[in-house]
Amino acid sequence: MKVSKKNIAITGVAVSLAAVMLVGGGTFAYLKGETDPITNSFRTNQVQVSLEETTGNEYNIIPGTTQRKDPKVTVKNSVDAYVFVEITDETDNLVDYAIADGWMPVDGVPNVYYRLVSAIQDIKEFSVLKNDEVRYSKALENHDMTDGSGSLKRDINLTFNAVAIQAEPFANEEEAYKAKDSVITSDADVIEAAIMDRMPVVLSADANVDSAVLDRAGADIDLNGQELKIGGTTPIALNNNKSISLKDGTLVLDNRNGRRVGIAIFEGGSLELNDVNMTTNEVSMVVDRGTNNATVDIIDSVITSTDNYVLSTNAGDPETGANVVINIKNSTLITQISDSTAVLMNIPGTLNIEDSHLEANRQGLIVRCGNATVKNSTVKSNATTNMIQQNNWDYYDSNKWKSGNEVPVAAVVVGNRGAEGAISYPHDATLTSINSSFITASNRHVYAAGYNGHTATLNGIDSADVIQSTGFGGNVVIHS
Repeated sequence: MKVSKKNIAITGVAVSLAAVMLVGGGTFAYLKGETDPITNSFRTNQVQVSLEETTGNEYNIIPGTTQRKDPKVTVKNSVDAYVFVEITDETDNLVDYAIADGWMPVDGVPNVYYRLVSAIQDIKEFSVLKNDEVRYSKALENHDMTDGSGSLKRDINLTFNAVAIQAEPFANEEEAYKAKDSVITSDADVIEAAIMDRMPVVLSADANVDSAVLDRAGADIDLNGQELKIGGTTPIALNNNKSISLKDGTLVLDNRNGRRVGIAIFEGGSLELNDVNMTTNEVSMVVDRGTNNATVDIIDSVITSTDNYVLSTNAGDPETGANVVINIKNSTLITQISDSTAVLMNIPGTLNIEDSHLEANRQGLIVRCGNATVKNSTVKSNATTNMIQQNNWDYYDSNKWKSGNEVPVAAVVVGNRGAEGAISYPHDATLTSINSSFITASNRHVYAAGYNGHTATLNGIDSADVIQSTGFGGNVVIHS
């Protein structure tokens, strides 16, 4: 192979440099910096509780007397803790007693009392009963002591139990008490068993459950910063006062089905999402048709949907369904497909939106009937003029509306165009805006319709931002 002079010259330079490095034997210093180490120390903690009595466990009921009884709770805690005393009273009103000072009742839980014990407080022993005693009324007679057969009553018991649990991260004593029986797991079978036993669950790692499990019993799940994926092929039906509470983590609703409904709330049902980052895959949350007295609370959460809705009501029969309350606070609800609406309200219920953001590509919010308040929030429609024309969505500007979001395009739609065969809800619609913004890409901020003898009322909205449509005895009222 022929080697050019140019290549020879370059090779010679490389050899020379190598020779200098070898002969010189020198070292090369790099510019560098280094910090001193910082050591973080983590202190372990504990919460322990004990319950003891010195006065024994056997007592004689003697009317008009008092007996010493001194159950005492002792707490050993290096962090602040809630301490609970549970009292099971099976004394058939034969034994009188009072709870010692400092104990307070737990709301909604009979015969359970609590106190908050600081880690640094000196006193850690507490009497349960006032004056460490029980009393027997002087009005008790022989017949009070006997059963229907004339025999002395048996199994007259007064039972105490103490529980202590760390105060953080619970918001109050009710949350702490509810968590005391939690099952900590990520195993699907254990989660299912806990749900069927009506026990709260705390996730210890990411987990997967089938929608049928939640459908049978509802659930109270602390996601604990983990991800819960709900699969399956059936909607979760919250009926017969069934409830689901999910908080503090990531939720993937992936139970795709023919109805495109992930969670359906029925009569007496309730749904709470608190501090949840949620994705719904081709399913939505629906307050189902004919539902009364249901509640939905979405708090401090972000929900992203690939369905036509994030949350909707279903008024298949416009004569049924009422008293539904939906609260959306400090949350973001966004749908990501073109033909979409973030929230649809079409039953005579109450919708409260506060410090939140709703966003969709057709309508951000529809209030076909009922009362909606939007406070310190933004509602956005991403529909452009071209998108509206291409999809023929402007058809509903001057024609009868259909079901769902087959209504005019706007950031917010209020009221209903119903007559001559169109879907007509026999109710008024009211929207109250307080320090809120309605954002559009098509200059359609609010579309209000009053038809068929009903009124759409707008409070706190500039009439210049409203497209109005009325007919058949209906009316639009605007209070700027």
